[in-house]
Amino acid sequence: MSLIYPIHRSKNRRSVAIKVRDGQVQIHAPWRLSAAKIQQFVASKEDWIQKHLQRQQQQLANLQPRLWQTGERLRWLGRPLELQIVTATRKNCDCEENALIATVTARSNPAKEPKGMIRAWYQQQAKAWLDDFFRDWPADHPLQPSSWEVGNFSSKWGHCSRKGELKFSWKLWLAPEWVVRNVVIHELCHLTEFNHSKSFWTLVARYSDDYEAAEQWLRQHGMTVLNEAYLDYPD
Repeated sequence: MSLIYPIHRSKNRRSVAIKVRDGQVQIHAPWRLSAAKIQQFVASKEDWIQKHLQRQQQQLANLQPRLWQTGERLRWLGRPLELQIVTATRKNCDCEENALIATVTARSNPAKEPKGMIRAWYQQQAKAWLDDFFRDWPADHPLQPSSWEVGNFSSKWGHCSRKGELKFSWKLWLAPEWVVRNVVIHELCHLTEFNHSKSFWTLVARYSDDYEAAEQWLRQHGMTVLNEAYLDYPD
C-alpha cells in the first residue's frame, strides 16, 4: 500500500517525526533534508505507520461525525447519554436519567448552540467532580495543588503548572471515572516530578494501581475523545 502524506518542514527541526492523526499521516522534517532521505525514513517505519493507520481508521469507521443533533450519543464518566435538543423560551442544559437535554430558543444560533451550552455543562459538572475529589483528598497528603479548574484543551487531558495549578480538559469526563481519577493523580504527581522520568512513573505507581491501563486507554481513545468532530469512542 502506497503512503500519501504531507511534509511539514521547519528550520528549527533537527530530525524527522511521523505523526498519525485522525487516520492520516503527517511528516515533520528539517528544512534542508532531501525528499529522498525523508522517503527512505518513512519506508523504514511503514509497518509501524500501517499499524496505527489501521487502528485509527477502524475507530473512525465505528463512529459518526458529531452534528449536535437529537439522538446522538455523549458520555458522562463513560455512561452513555442520548442527546436531546428541545426548544423553549429559556436556554438550559441538564442530565435526566440517560439523556442530556439541551434546551435552545427559537432565536438560538444553530452553528454555536447547543455545542456551547453542552461544553459549559461539562465544564460545570467536571469542576464539581474535582471539588468533591479534593474535598476527600487527605489534608496531610504530600501532593497538594494550589488550585484546579476545567478548560478546553484540544490535544491533552490535563496540565500542571510550576505554581501547582492544575487544569483539565472538559473532554476528560467523557472517559470512565477510573481513567479520570488516574489523570488527576498523574497531574498531581507533577507537583513533585515536573517531567516523565522513571522517578515520576514510580511516584504515579505509588498512588495508582491501574495507571498503566489508564494510560493505554488514553492512548487508544484520545484521537476521538479529544476531537470535537467526534467526542466519543466505540463500545
